[in-house]
Amino acid sequence: MGTINININGSFVSKFGIKASTESFSAQANGHADAVARAIEYLSAEVLPRATALDHDLHDQGAQPSEGFAPARIIR
Repeated sequence: MGTINININGSFVSKFGIKASTESFSAQANGHADAVARAIEYLSAEVLPRATALDHDLHDQGAQPSEGFAPARIIR
């Protein structure tokens, strides 16, 4: 069975004030789609809000990624 591993480190850790971590989502118990859904839920509920807030804070301070901020993503 498959496993999805998400590693959180670098500026995500130092700027979020959280410790480095690896979150794992296994397909063993409830299947592959469930593992993907749980990984997406973790990213959307835990990581994305913090990343968005951090980007806004950094933008207010005049800092931004080397290529600028990505446009809104539309998933089809």
